[in-house]
Amino acid sequence: MSGMYKLEASLHSHEQDVKAVACLSNDFILSASRDKSVRSWTRTSPNNFSPHNAYLGHDHYVNALVSIPPSEKYPEGLFASAGSDKLIHVYEPFNPSNPLYTLVGHTENVCTLSITPIGDIISGSWDKQVIVWKNFQKAYVLKGHTAAVLGVLGVDNDVVLSASADKTIRLWQNGKETATFNGHTDVVRGLTLVPGVGFASCSNDATIRIWTMAGECLQELHGHTSFVYSIATLSTGELVSAGEDRTVRIWRDADCVQTIQQPCISVWAVTCLPNNDIVVGGSDATVRVFTRSEERTATPQDIKELEDLLANQAIPSNQIGDVNKDNLPGSEALLQPGKKEGQVLMVNVNGSVEAHQWDSAANTWQKIGEVVGGVGSGKKQFHDGKEYDFVFDIDIGGGPNGMLKLPYNLNQNPYDAAQKFLLNNELSPMYVDQIVDFITKNTQGASIGQASNEYQDPFTGGSRYTPSQATTQTPSQSYIDPFTGASGYHGSQNATHTPGAAMSHPQSTPVKKILPVQTYLALKQANVDAVGNKLRSLNDSMDGDNKLGDTELAALTRLIQYLKDPASSSVGEDGLLTIIKICQSWAPKDRFPALDILRLLALYAPEDLLSAVPNGDAVTFFAACGDILGASTATSALTKVAETNAMLGYRGLTNLFDHQVGRKAVAAQQQDLISTLQADVVLKYKAKATKLAISTLSLNFAVFLTTESRDDDSEINLTGSLIDLIKEEEDEENLYRLLAALGTLFTHSPPCIEIANILDTKIELNRVKQKTSGRARMQTIIDELITLSS
Repeated sequence: MSGMYKLEASLHSHEQDVKAVACLSNDFILSASRDKSVRSWTRTSPNNFSPHNAYLGHDHYVNALVSIPPSEKYPEGLFASAGSDKLIHVYEPFNPSNPLYTLVGHTENVCTLSITPIGDIISGSWDKQVIVWKNFQKAYVLKGHTAAVLGVLGVDNDVVLSASADKTIRLWQNGKETATFNGHTDVVRGLTLVPGVGFASCSNDATIRIWTMAGECLQELHGHTSFVYSIATLSTGELVSAGEDRTVRIWRDADCVQTIQQPCISVWAVTCLPNNDIVVGGSDATVRVFTRSEERTATPQDIKELEDLLANQAIPSNQIGDVNKDNLPGSEALLQPGKKEGQVLMVNVNGSVEAHQWDSAANTWQKIGEVVGGVGSGKKQFHDGKEYDFVFDIDIGGGPNGMLKLPYNLNQNPYDAAQKFLLNNELSPMYVDQIVDFITKNTQGASIGQASNEYQDPFTGGSRYTPSQATTQTPSQSYIDPFTGASGYHGSQNATHTPGAAMSHPQSTPVKKILPVQTYLALKQANVDAVGNKLRSLNDSMDGDNKLGDTELAALTRLIQYLKDPASSSVGEDGLLTIIKICQSWAPKDRFPALDILRLLALYAPEDLLSAVPNGDAVTFFAACGDILGASTATSALTKVAETNAMLGYRGLTNLFDHQVGRKAVAAQQQDLISTLQADVVLKYKAKATKLAISTLSLNFAVFLTTESRDDDSEINLTGSLIDLIKEEEDEENLYRLLAALGTLFTHSPPCIEIANILDTKIELNRVKQKTSGRARMQTIIDELITLSS
């Protein structure tokens, strides 16, 4: 029990955050990710696991896992996964093709799973409910929480604990609530049994509490410096926790006995193997296993790779506290031993502030990164008695209660800040991607190194890369409200809103109309490292002339490095030509990563892109590489390959509008762009991500036609396509963008209004208005459209 944990293995296959981990044995690990997949891993040597199966039943983020022990009926055991698609899938581990069962009952994101001793599944959701499933059928629906349920725990058969964003823990017996435990001061995230004592809970208040089943809080553990997301119990009785402070911590007798630094902002999940190894999932898309066994310890090379990742991190100063560089000791301070495990020491090394952590097992200081500025000279802002780097006003409409506060610190994960904002204000989780995009666009400050590549793509769920600095297109004095598109907040990041300070009341200011939209949208985020790795993996399987040589691979690597920080260098022509070669010569099923890179180049290097594509025609090139027009001749449902390539092609076309050079290219090929938006093409695409790219492109084109390139024929053609799309669209965000595009055309083109009236568009608008009753932004934009068309 006294040994210290060391790296055992790093498992790479996921393309986005690993949100959950579980195991069926010491040799069989499961992981779930925002990349919509569950993956299994089998041990191939004492310190190595290899990918085994991919389970692809979910069509959105997968947030929760639980393993179900073997039984007579299922001798290999089972596991369940759940996610933002509101479904729970139950799988046999060696049959990845189809779920054995799919459990339907929740109405929002299912974010936590557990089991009872006899294997009944317990689920918790953003819908504030807990469901107990017996024999894969709904047995109990437990209602009582007033906010999302983020943690569940099977205590005994028909005895369940639940943890919630309402800051409470509740005990349920036979479907009835029997106790409520209060104590945490923020969202409660996770639960674990503590044999002989009761249970432990972890919270956004950065604490762990140990409770008896009678509700007495025996201990409160302090050590984490931010949200604690996950907690588990070792057979030794020790606790393992993971959180937003980049650490996994081991606790014994209320003391933190080891701090294991992770090379990612968010350490989302931790679980324990039967042999007491621990499995960790984080926002760097990696699963890591740690062990106390010398036999299972990773190779020196693998350990060195992890140490290098840690040393190369950049840590925001506001994660550690105020830093006065001039008062810090020099590197000679590292000659003195630390006072306790996990102690962080900052030293001034040639003008740079380095953070080192004391490793008591190795009796040495380990560099964990360099400290960078948090908010420059800006002042902190107050909200609910706490300091934040930013406090935004978000106008959701609806009168005096329509102005909400969104607090955010630069060291937070934007996805979690968005999630917490929605939970606290009881808003639909469908807005989470918009809020994340709003945060990433409107926050400035120091680059946080590798962490800056870890923001969630709000448009697709497909990546987490946000290029530093270059992404900020909105002036710092005009924040674009993610709900209305209007400037709901005006002020610099230095504005301090102290309690009691005079604030402008939303009723005292006229409501800004949504239409016409005059701002272009861009689809920016991507995990370029993951894209690069995918290209190299595909290249390894290539034969003949299509296979990239060493020179081309080197050019590709340089291009990936450029996209990680476009402001720091220039794009190389050899890298561009390599990507174009892939798009032209590789099979459609293999070209999607290259298309993903091209749509980023449309943002950050449009002139270089236009000089490299054939005839300087980026519109035709994106349409051809994505085979967008191929949908018009399809006689059956499009394949996943066709949907994916078209989606990326549409994204590339969308991004051309972000720069004047790209818009000139669009103007030269306007009729070709119209072809990609014809109803017989766009209505064939059914994937949500593809449709969102189409709706965003439509909005950008409408803005372009009404501000820079008036053309009656193009406006009328686009109007007809928009009306057809609106009739078929069910997703609210897509509808909103399509309506915004149509309304923007209405404000400048009487012929578009005439066409819409001929097609009885008001009937369709009233149908959508009735369907979206109670949703302020939808009601507002439809009212504006109806007024314009009258």
